[in-house]
Amino acid sequence: MPRTQEQYGRLRSITKTKIRSAGLQLFSHKGLRETSVQEIATLAGISTGLMYRHYKSKEDLFRDLVNTAIHEMKTIEILLDADERPSSIFKQLSGAMMHEMNRSDESAQYLVLIAHSLLMGDLDPGMAEAYNSGLFERMANLIQKGQSMGDIRLGDPFQMTLLFFSMIQGLAIMKLSLRDRFVCPSADMLTAYLIEGSH
Repeated sequence: MPRTQEQYGRLRSITKTKIRSAGLQLFSHKGLRETSVQEIATLAGISTGLMYRHYKSKEDLFRDLVNTAIHEMKTIEILLDADERPSSIFKQLSGAMMHEMNRSDESAQYLVLIAHSLLMGDLDPGMAEAYNSGLFERMANLIQKGQSMGDIRLGDPFQMTLLFFSMIQGLAIMKLSLRDRFVCPSADMLTAYLIEGSH
C-alpha cells in the first residue's frame, strides 16, 4: 500500500529531527570545521544523500541549530522583562534552566555549541550579535533594579551577570563531560550569590 502525504510528512519530520540531533551532538563536541557531513549522516543513521535533501550543507544545518539557540535566548529575554520581583525572576529562570539541563543533554549541547562557535569564529557577525544582543544588558539592569529594591545583593551588576552565565556555561560543559556522574545543583544554589537573604 503506497504511503500517504501525511506519512511522508511524518517520516520527513523524524529524519530531520535525527539530523538535527546528530548535528547538535557533533557540532557541540567538535565544532563546525571538524565535523563532516558523513559523520552527521552516520550518527543520524541515514545516507548523506538523504541528509542533502534536508540541508544543502553542514553550514546550513549549523545555522538552523544556532537560530534555535538564539530563539531560546529570546525566551529568556522575555522572562527578564516580566513585571515581577527580580528575585522571583531569577528563581524562575534558574529553575527552568536546571530542569532542562537535568531533563536531557540538548540544552547543554546548545550552550556548548554557541560558546565553541563564538570562540572559533564559526558564527557570522550577524548571528553573534543576535545571540548576545541585549541579554547581558537586560540581566544587568534587572540586577540593578533588584539591588535598589533590596531584593538582590549589592555588587557590580555586569560582573554578577557574567558570573551567572559563566556558571550556566560551566554546568553545561560538566553535564556533557561527566555524563551519568553529573549532578545538577539546585536553582537556590545557583542564585545564592544573587538573592538577598539566601544562604
